[in-house]
Amino acid sequence: MCSPPVTSTEDRFSIEGQVVTSFSGVVARLSAALPALAVVDIERVVLREWEAFSASRPIVVPVGVEEGAAEMLGVEASASLDR
Repeated sequence: MCSPPVTSTEDRFSIEGQVVTSFSGVVARLSAALPALAVVDIERVVLREWEAFSASRPIVVPVGVEEGAAEMLGVEASASLDR
């Protein structure tokens, strides 16, 4: 069985030297290439591959992660000052 096509050059971009693409784009391309598979199964496999590939420090994070971390660290910093 042949592997489905991977991300076209137009859908790739580079962040800190790592070539990346969108999760939704990956799922859409794989769904189109493998119509017999359920989208939920494709998403599950892509997430599993992402977890295996990115076991190290993340290259990018959603802005909400920074906002949440700032909030949590602010609470932590306040608590340490109260000691």
